[in-house]
Amino acid sequence: MFQIAVIGAGQLGSRHLQGLAKANFDAEIWVVDPSVDSLKTAQSRYNEVQTESKIIHFVSTFSEIGASDIDFAIIATGSIYRLQALQSLTDQCVVKYLLLEKILFPSLEQYEITAELLKRKNIKTWVNCPMRMNDLFKSIKNILTGRFTLSISANSVGLACNGIHYLDYFAYLAGSSNIELSAQLVNMHPSKRAGYVEFEGAIHGKDEKGNLFSLFSINNGPMAINYLIQTEDRQIMIDEMTGEYWVRSNGDSEVWKSNRFRVCFQSEMTGIIAENLFSSGVCELTPYAEAMKIHVQFLEQFLQYMQKSSLEKITLCPIT
Repeated sequence: MFQIAVIGAGQLGSRHLQGLAKANFDAEIWVVDPSVDSLKTAQSRYNEVQTESKIIHFVSTFSEIGASDIDFAIIATGSIYRLQALQSLTDQCVVKYLLLEKILFPSLEQYEITAELLKRKNIKTWVNCPMRMNDLFKSIKNILTGRFTLSISANSVGLACNGIHYLDYFAYLAGSSNIELSAQLVNMHPSKRAGYVEFEGAIHGKDEKGNLFSLFSINNGPMAINYLIQTEDRQIMIDEMTGEYWVRSNGDSEVWKSNRFRVCFQSEMTGIIAENLFSSGVCELTPYAEAMKIHVQFLEQFLQYMQKSSLEKITLCPIT
């Protein structure tokens, strides 16, 4: 029977729990959160899909975890608390596989601290940017030839909290995490999550091969996410909200071929991630070392914007 820990039982953590509940293996799951309300939410969602092959414990402290060895852990806390949660978990338990939510951390120094901890504890770690698992987005990588441009236009999705998905996908398509970024940020405002902030504006990037990235995001009307991927011989347009995409080859300049796709819920993916890890040790998500490079470059853009309006040195950007 596998031992699993889910740290953080809020909206996202409870969806991870649902995915684990539906997975095809026997497991004992420890759900840790100091918030009674969050634990109640997680228990309610677990009850919607619970199976007989799982033993579940809802606890408020790490010391209540009754297993010394954890086969798979998920840390789904807010970014401000993530490093502390990781340290507390690894002080209490030996962890084999680890999945971290993003944004990983709000300060640059925490990335190196975490890298050292993971190396010292020999924990194989990935970061949950799941566009790499989606069938459509994977298939696009297989058909790209030569240099490409990825442009995303988004409304009301959060440049900071969700922009890392698109930058991570650009790195995945390019096969490189060495990206030179610049930003034109126009606004910082409170996030819908208490204690965090959000931004509006644009981020641009270029890798060493000349592939180009651009992301424009504002809070203006209903949620929308639209992609345009261009190469020398084709264009791909994607509307994530409607689940539609269109492909046009240069030889058929007037013909857009349309099709449909869907983005899976987290509750549909977490079980698959765990099953793959337990069966083969393989995970399609971003390894920590690669994700660290992408996150650091991303976070620096927001820290620089915050620094412009402060006389004190800004070292923490509370995005999650």
